[in-house]
Amino acid sequence: MTPHAAPARARAITTRRALIAVGAVVVVLAMIWGLWFTALLLLGGEGSLPPKSRIPAVPAGAAVVDQSEACGSGGCWWRLTVTPPPGQSPEDLARTMGLESEKTLGPKLFDPGFVQVGAEPREDQLVIYVGYR
Repeated sequence: MTPHAAPARARAITTRRALIAVGAVVVVLAMIWGLWFTALLLLGGEGSLPPKSRIPAVPAGAAVVDQSEACGSGGCWWRLTVTPPPGQSPEDLARTMGLESEKTLGPKLFDPGFVQVGAEPREDQLVIYVGYR
């Protein structure tokens, strides 16, 4: 073996070990995500709230006048009360936000649960609900 072959072989072994370690970390993280997804699917998010990032964006001109958490026999959810911009009805605001009917949002990387989003007009405001399915 030449004097230069030993350091090259050591680098190859170190690189291989690093790749194995990175692969192991990725597998462990994927398993944790899978367990989290399964728990949310089986337990239905009972008592859990989706992260605020799953709440739909409110268009310019509309104002969130109340944001609260609510819980009942079906789990917990975010409840937002939104006042539409002047000249817009709550129904129009719901259409603008894509909430004319209830919909289910699929899992995301950092939130592996299915999220139910809906809205209903109340007087001159729109009440939005966001919770796990």
